[in-house]
Order: sequence, then C-alpha cells, then structure tokens
Amino acid sequence: MGNKNFKLTKLALALGVTVSLAGCFSDNDNDVTVTPPDPDPGTITVPSPDTPEALSSYVSVTVTDSATGNVVDNATITFFESGAASTNVTDLDGADITSQTSADGAFAFKTKDGVTSLTLAVSAAEYLEGSAVVDLSGDDNAVNVAVNLVSKANLAVASQADLATADGKLAAALSVEANSDKGGAKLDIPTTVTLQDADGNAISGTVSVEVATADLTAEAGKASAASIIPAGLNAGNTTNVLVPAGIVTVNISAGDTAVKTLSEAVTLTTNFPETYTKADGNGLAQNDAFDVYAYDETKASWSKLDSQAVVAAKSGTVFPASFETTHFSSFVPVETVTGCSEEISFAFTGDAVPASGLNMKITSSAIDKTKIVNSASGVLYAQGTAGAAGITSSATVNVQVSDANGNVWGNASNVSLCNSSATAADIAIELDAPVTYVDQDFSLTYTCSNTDQPNNQLAFTGALVRYNQEGKAPLIAAETDGTYALTGLVSGATYEVSVIPVGVDVGDASLTVPTFTAAAGEAVSFNVGRSNCQTSTVTGSGS
Repeated sequence: MGNKNFKLTKLALALGVTVSLAGCFSDNDNDVTVTPPDPDPGTITVPSPDTPEALSSYVSVTVTDSATGNVVDNATITFFESGAASTNVTDLDGADITSQTSADGAFAFKTKDGVTSLTLAVSAAEYLEGSAVVDLSGDDNAVNVAVNLVSKANLAVASQADLATADGKLAAALSVEANSDKGGAKLDIPTTVTLQDADGNAISGTVSVEVATADLTAEAGKASAASIIPAGLNAGNTTNVLVPAGIVTVNISAGDTAVKTLSEAVTLTTNFPETYTKADGNGLAQNDAFDVYAYDETKASWSKLDSQAVVAAKSGTVFPASFETTHFSSFVPVETVTGCSEEISFAFTGDAVPASGLNMKITSSAIDKTKIVNSASGVLYAQGTAGAAGITSSATVNVQVSDANGNVWGNASNVSLCNSSATAADIAIELDAPVTYVDQDFSLTYTCSNTDQPNNQLAFTGALVRYNQEGKAPLIAAETDGTYALTGLVSGATYEVSVIPVGVDVGDASLTVPTFTAAAGEAVSFNVGRSNCQTSTVTGSGS
C-alpha cells in the first residue's frame, strides 16, 4: 500500500526558494524585470532493475530415499551422453558443468541446444548409485525428474575391509557372499589376480570389497532388484526387451582409487530362487543360460558380457548361476522377450491433479519407475518407446499415485500396460486427495540501500524458488512478474522456501526466508535487501 505522508523533495525545496526570492529579481519602482537564474533541480541515484525474465527451459531433479520419501542430502549428479561425459550441460547462469552436488536433494540445470537425451548418474554416501534417462525431445518449458536412491540398509550387502595386497594381488584368496531372502550373490577372487584401476595400473595398499544384491520380489522393508538396476538397460530397444532376472553389484576400492579392471577373469555367482519362472512359463533347470549385461558407471552405459550365467544343479532352495568377468560393475542376467510397441496412456478421475503435479510409481518384478504427471490424462510412453523403458508386451504392474510429501492419492493393481485399445487408457485411477490442499502466492521483491530510494521495492524476477515441507522433496514455483505460485500446499503444514537468484549477483544480501504455515488466501512475501544494485542518476527527486 502507498505511503500517504507527503515529503518535501529537493525539487519542491528549490521551487520554494525561487518563489520567496522572486521579489529580489524585479524592480518595482521602474518596472524593470530581472530574469532569475534557472533553479537547479538536483540529481538522485535510483535503482535500475537488473533481474532477468522468468526462468525457462531447464531441468529440475529431486533425489529421494526410495523407502522414506525424504530427500537425500549431499547427493551428486554426473551427466552423460551416448556413453561419454556430457559437455552440453550448464548451471542456471550458463557456466559449463559436468556434475552437480546438492545439500538438499534438489537440482536444477540447463542443456545446450540439440540435446535430446541425457543420462544422470546419481550417488550419495550409504546409498547404491542410481541413474535416470531424461528425455529432452519435447517442447516442455521445464522438465521435472524424480530419482529414488536405495539405501544399502535395505539391500543384501556383504563387505570386507582392510584386505592386504602385494603388487596389486590379494594376500589371501577372497570369497564374499551376500545372502538375500530368496537368493544371494557371491564373489571369488584368487591370489593370482592383479587388481587394477581404470587405466590398468596395479593398485597398492589395503582394499575394501562390497557385494550387493536384491530379490526380484522383495520382502517387506527390502528393496527389489528392479529398484537398483541402473537406467538405460533397454535404451534403443523397440522390438525386444531385456527382462532382468537379478542383479549383482560389486564395488572394490583401495582408498580413493576404485578397482575397475582385473588381470584375469574372476567368478561371480547369482542365486535364483527355486520358484523362478522363465519367460516361457517353465521353471529353472540345470544348464539353463542367461545373457549377462554389465553397467559401466564411468560411462553410464551397458554392454553385453562374453560370459553367460550358466545354471548349476539346485542347492537347497536356490539355483546357483555363475559367470566370469574381468571388471567390476553392476551385472544383470536377462531374458529377451517381445517388447511393447503400443502407446501407453493414463487417465485420472475424481479429485483434480494439483498444479504442482503428482508422482506416478510403476512397479513389477522387472520395472521400478517414477513419472511426474501434471495433468488428468496423457501419454506415459509414446508409440514405439515403451520397449526402451523395459516394458514387455505382457507387462503387468502395480501403480501408486502420490504427492511430493508421500500422501497417496490412488492405487491400481495388476494393470496390463500394453493395451492396444484405441478407446481406453492403459492406466485408469480414481484420485482421492487424502488432505486439504491450498495455493498461495509468494511475492519476491528487492530493495537497494546503495541508492537514494532505499525503501523502493522492485519485483525480483527470474529466480528459482523452491518450497517444501521439512525433509520432503521440494517443488518449484512458477513465476509471473515476480510473483511465484506455491501450489499443492497441505493446509496447516509448515513450509520452507528457498530462493536461488539466477543471472544476478545479490552480494551479501540474506536469502533466508522465514517458514510459513499454508493457509488459503494468505499471501507470502519476502524482500531481499541488497547493497549492490545497478543504479542510474536522474534529474530531480525521482519521486
């Protein structure tokens, strides 16, 4: 609201002086008029708006714990294209970057023109590395990506540390076995093998070994194999799909040096449960063989091993299957089946989808994917792209729709994804909002103490504004002329807001926004007090 207390400006003062002295410049006796000098209106320093237009054409990524839904602190994303480190990613200010680290699990970056697909490798302490393939071929102004990392506490993990070596060879033969509820995995390394870094150099010092695995159908509280398989296994596949039959991940390091290659092949064993059913409907038998694909996290790419996983005779309740490798990575035995080539669509009824969007999580023994949707209906996978997502022609999945805070809006079980019907959506779910939602506006302004108008508030445009409940995944607010829309707020909940300036330096100004309680009809505002604004000099008061 405006201030109705009038102040005498420099120009008004100057005019007042001119009036009071007018008689001094005329001769009332002889009617000779003396022209007074022009008054000096003075000059003042005013702020020049320097914040950019609303942020556009960027990628937003949130990294959360797959079990709790809470953000993963201090995660790092590394960018890849076509099996190599990407040189086409920048931060929001346009500086080239190859990786990005976030303290609160939220990332934002831009890509250069011509990039249609980007692979993200995501890592954090005490989590197994995750990944995501981002499709940038559409015309979306902003692309939102959700990545779930799996805590090692929710996996079958076996490890040994401080193992002595000499000339890169273990001092004693190694056997490490991780036992899961329905299977497990085992690594054997003899003393004849030289452990090497990525360049083929023999390592030195003591080493630490970690073997991790998970079952296709996970027990309560445990992560599934599908949830830890890095993205891109089926990249480029359309007609056929590689269906995972399990996963084994091996990490060996000597201090900060990762052991990546070996002087000779070693044996890895994965244990299939006796209940495993092959794609042809038959159970396992001795001498069955599975192709094995290995993931190279230094390139974020998959390749087929020369060695197959060959099934041995049943031992107890499992069928051991062994294969050989000369490097360490994540290994996935697969079956090749017909992929889905149809368009896969979804349609929601019931409560409306909030502007902030909802998370659609699709799971099965072979699939674990999360998509962010912002509409009541749409295409989840375009025709011919479902195969690249690992979806088979007979895929049956469970679907859960939830918001960023983990509140569940709807479920569907045993959904047949590959539906050739032209009239019905493949995924049909009735949404029921579990809490009351409200929307609020966030007005962001700035003032300039280095001007003669220190209290004049200007619209702070072009910033990245995020908001979230404590510990939960943040959402990004859409902007209109310095007003940011906070949508999908849980009424009565407390929210944090973070402001990240883009394309402008605010110096030492505080960007700590007080928390607020979501309530319908109540606006939220915050002013950034700057001392380094761009300025200009104008004649007069500038009022």
